[in-house]
Amino acid sequence: MKRVISIVILFVVAMSFNGQIFAEAKTSVESRVSERIPVVSVDKGYIELSAPDSEVVKFEIFSITGQLIKSITVKGSTAKVELPKGFYIIKCDAWTKRVMLR
Repeated sequence: MKRVISIVILFVVAMSFNGQIFAEAKTSVESRVSERIPVVSVDKGYIELSAPDSEVVKFEIFSITGQLIKSITVKGSTAKVELPKGFYIIKCDAWTKRVMLR
């Protein structure tokens, strides 16, 4: 009996789903791409911080324990920050990300 009820509930939920969740997610991703947001990339031994054209972005790099390692301001270009291997938290106005240098 429980199995029949579970199947009926699953069928009702599946029939009521109209793809709205995926449509909203796609719109959200498209809007983020069209926004000019700062970018971080990691390579061996350094972190590359990029700011969109003609924008001033302040990046803060923290150790995994929360100690401020470096604060850098980038204006419409890319900056490379050399750091020892480890885990870091990078923060700017738009986001906060965790990265690992190998």
